Amino acid sequence: MEIFRLTEVTLDSSTQQLEEEVQGEVSSLRDLGEFSPEVQSELARSFLPDRISDTLNIEGVRVNPRLTLAVLDGLAVSESDRYTEQEILNVSESNSLIESEGKSNSPLTVELIKEVHRRIENKLIKEAGAFRQTNVTITGARHVPPSWADVPDLVREVSLQHSDGGSTELVAAAWLHATVAKIHPFVDGNGRTARMLQDFSLLRCGLLPIGIPINRRTEYYDALEQADSGNFSPLVSIMASAELAALDKARRIAQAPQQRRERIRKLVKAAGKTTRQTEYNTYEVWRRRLEGFITELTKWMDELNEESSDFTFHYRTYEAKSFEKWKEIRTRGWAHGTWDLTIDVVARGKVLSKFLFYSKRHQLNWTTDPDAKFRDEIGLFINSTSDPEERFSFDQFSDPYISLREVLPCTDGLIVYRDPDVALETPQAPGINVVSQNDLWEGQGGQQIGDVIEEFIQQVLVKLGLIDV
Repeated sequence: MEIFRLTEVTLDSSTQQLEEEVQGEVSSLRDLGEFSPEVQSELARSFLPDRISDTLNIEGVRVNPRLTLAVLDGLAVSESDRYTEQEILNVSESNSLIESEGKSNSPLTVELIKEVHRRIENKLIKEAGAFRQTNVTITGARHVPPSWADVPDLVREVSLQHSDGGSTELVAAAWLHATVAKIHPFVDGNGRTARMLQDFSLLRCGLLPIGIPINRRTEYYDALEQADSGNFSPLVSIMASAELAALDKARRIAQAPQQRRERIRKLVKAAGKTTRQTEYNTYEVWRRRLEGFITELTKWMDELNEESSDFTFHYRTYEAKSFEKWKEIRTRGWAHGTWDLTIDVVARGKVLSKFLFYSKRHQLNWTTDPDAKFRDEIGLFINSTSDPEERFSFDQFSDPYISLREVLPCTDGLIVYRDPDVALETPQAPGINVVSQNDLWEGQGGQQIGDVIEEFIQQVLVKLGLIDV
């Protein structure tokens, strides 16, 4: 087996943009300065139970963060949970090692890889920390791991390439994760070891350890299979999305002490409480309506994919925006980590068009809104590109073939903004035509979600020549 060289890994444009989003969030977190012991303790307590639970659940060990936290706190567990308790303690011990080594910027070595595995499988298998002495297969995977005799040299090559560098932080971590999993150097515990080494790599360069979220398990296995063929973009994308969510959460935890002091002052002055509750209620309405629209759109695409053999909608959803992120967008107009959905329209194995749905503060000067009623609302905007290597733009979208511009989830309901220049059909000339030269978008309330989605998909398919009007 040959190892795909780290320095030769390339990413698609969408994943590169996500990498840049991560760097922006990292900079914002670092601007907060050195964390107090209180904040560092809270960060560990907030992330570690979820990471341990996720990595074990991916392997079929049924645990939850509550049980994990109880074990980490030394609380008694039932007899039926004894094996699970050992699994949790082992992952925790392995995590202590990679956090210590990663934060001290230690290089990756064969000995470190073995020690990570030894801790993960301590008291569970007799081969803990030792390379396998037999050939193995991976259940449900097409890839066949290399001969056991080649494992030591392959793992040594992995450690050397990782230490030499030559790639971005997320790429190095994803490459290490996928390559160790591909080699499958141990008889068991390879997935847990690979995910732990991924987090070691992230810690070495100042990023947060993230594991792999359990809710992306299926997508994760598919990403590993694609990485086996040299396409690391799907795995990097999963990691970047998880890193953005973790960085957002970490920033909230780091800001919490100061915010708490400020809130206490407000409480003492009997001010701010009602306003915040009203804000949160508004956020909840926005979040539910936004998620409802995206969920319905993905259902349409799933069913279209089942029905059609001529084209496929490949989509990817991203982490829901937190209340704090929502407030940041309202205040600044934009923020890092605001992607909600990406869509690739594929026909005959070729990406014909890419679409991005992202959150940004409503732009009054882009619409015909008669007043400033929606000034602070956050809309779901759309952008697209027909070149798979072209980066998305966050400027005013002006596609002459797609009328949808923005979906605004607000307390008034769902306001849909369209470009009136775009029409599916005119009596004189069937098809999509530019019918005026008005640069402003028009909003309309009381829309059925299904009607909006059908219109959007129909226009996409007509634009790409996949259907006729």
